[in-house]
Amino acid sequence: MLDPRAKYSLDDRKAQFALSTKLYHLLEHMSYATSAIQTVRDSATARAAKLGDKDALRARLHQLAADSDKLRSKIVATKEGGMITGEERIRELLGKLYGDVNGYEGAPTDYQAARTNTLARELQDVIGDFRKLTDKELAGINAALKKKKLDAIQLQSEDEWKKQREGESAPGKPATGGFREMD
Repeated sequence: MLDPRAKYSLDDRKAQFALSTKLYHLLEHMSYATSAIQTVRDSATARAAKLGDKDALRARLHQLAADSDKLRSKIVATKEGGMITGEERIRELLGKLYGDVNGYEGAPTDYQAARTNTLARELQDVIGDFRKLTDKELAGINAALKKKKLDAIQLQSEDEWKKQREGESAPGKPATGGFREMD
């Protein structure tokens, strides 16, 4: 039941809840994408370290890691000091927007709704670029890794990632911080 002194209606509350929910799911999708990108970057770096300096595969792995990190930097601020430096990427902008919408019980503004859609498109563009990168590079790199008896670089699906996170937050299970290394 609404407080009769409230300056907003039930429809305002429903609009606020709907946009807050959309932003929550967008933040979750962004977290998965960031973890997937980091895993590819870290896996490529780890496998490159097992190869000689002159190995062509090592150079390909370093390039994959660098390309992945470049995509990650479009989502996450990378400068030391975070928001203090003024560097804001999709993660910081979405987090602030979510806090603003979630912290006010009235209807969100038209700007907040439009900004949500813009940030969602920007995130989808980065994810699309990551998929293009992995579709282009992973099969060949993994075949070369197999020939050298090194583990393939695996991509975890978003559904697998969600199930893993749910399992980690189950009662009695220690939190491990999200994404596991795929060997």
